[in-house]
Amino acid sequence: MTSDIEYYKQLSKKVSTKQDKINFFDENQKAFYVDIYSDTWSKMMEAYAKAENLSSEQLNKIEEMKWNEMTADLKIFAYDFCILNGFVFTGVGK
Repeated sequence: MTSDIEYYKQLSKKVSTKQDKINFFDENQKAFYVDIYSDTWSKMMEAYAKAENLSSEQLNKIEEMKWNEMTADLKIFAYDFCILNGFVFTGVGK
């Protein structure tokens, strides 16, 4: 797991634009689940739902989507929440 974290940390250092964040999201799904003991993804979804004022039905629809079909806004939000500010990736972007 540590080598995966280091791999994605190094990869994320190349991310600078919104499009880079979207591409990282599309190409590196595993990065968002690399810590199997973390509930970062579910916390991110809760925060996104709150920020976007989504109903539980709308949130369920998003969670049922295929990874690459999720909206650009969610991909950017997820990158910022899970990778840029996530506990596992402490130090990314600094």
